[in-house]
Amino acid sequence: METWKKKICLIGSDGVGKTSIIIRYTQGTFSNSYLMTLGCDFYEVNLKRTNKKNIEIDLNLFVWDIASQKNFEKIRSHYLQHANLVIIVADVNRLDPKKFIDPWISDLKTNSPPNCPYIIVVNKSDLENTEKIKESVEILKKKYKDTKIFYSSAKSGKNIEAIFEYVAEYLVNEINDY
Repeated sequence: METWKKKICLIGSDGVGKTSIIIRYTQGTFSNSYLMTLGCDFYEVNLKRTNKKNIEIDLNLFVWDIASQKNFEKIRSHYLQHANLVIIVADVNRLDPKKFIDPWISDLKTNSPPNCPYIIVVNKSDLENTEKIKESVEILKKKYKDTKIFYSSAKSGKNIEAIFEYVAEYLVNEINDY
C-alpha cells in the first residue's frame, strides 16, 4: 500500500460555510454559530482508496480552511502554494460570479501551482427554493462548463460526503506528479 499526502484548500468569501463544510465532513456536526477563521485552520482526513491502476492508497488529505478577509490576503497567497486541489465555496444567496467566484479563481491561478485543479461548491442550498437553485445551476454550468460544481448544505449534510468522495477519487486517479 502506498501513502499519498495531498493538500486541499478551501477558499471563498466570508460566511459561505467553508468551516461548516469541513466540520460536517470530519465530525458529522453543524453549528449555527459563526466563528470567523483567523488565518488558516487545518484538518486531516485519512482515506483508503484503490486507483484505476489497482494500486491501494492510504490517502492523507490535509485540508486547509483559509480565511477570506482582506487583511489575510498576503498570507493567503502563501497558504495556496503546493495545493493539489482547491475548493471554491460560494453561498447560494450570493452567486454573482463576478463578485463571489471569479475573484477566487483569479486568486488560485495567481497563487497556487500551475493548472491546479479546482471545483466549485455552492453551499447553503437548504435556504433556497428548488426552482431558484435549478436556475443558478444552469447559469453556473454555462459559465464554468469545464468545472465540477456541487450544491451542498453543511446544515443538512446534503452532498458533503459526495464532495470529498469526488476529491479523493480525483486525486488518486487524475493527479500525477504535483
